[in-house]
Amino acid sequence: MALTLYAFHDRPHDFAATKSGASLEDCVFLLDFTRPLERTRWFGIANRWLGITVSFLIPVVHKGQGKGEYVISLHRDQPYFEDIQNLWRQHYRTTRTTKSEAVDDLVVIADFGGHFPEDC
Repeated sequence: MALTLYAFHDRPHDFAATKSGASLEDCVFLLDFTRPLERTRWFGIANRWLGITVSFLIPVVHKGQGKGEYVISLHRDQPYFEDIQNLWRQHYRTTRTTKSEAVDDLVVIADFGGHFPEDC
């Protein structure tokens, strides 16, 4: 499925993300603006330094984690490709405003598999 982002009116630096079509209430992953957006470029071969950007590795963090460890992929032909670049320009290095109680690592792994099955 395609990436779906949800914005919060009262929290301008938090964006919920899912690729499972889940509703806002079921989203447990947020874009992690504390980490850099990674680019894959194409200049005859895939690389990180030279050529046009063909995909992103987008950092995400579970609401129950203090520090994010996961990334999801987004290719050039998918929705939100241009928007992700703009969001990182505006919000990079901002901390999230919402946190919930800590959850077990197995719950985080299961939630990641449920929300981003193609990125497992």
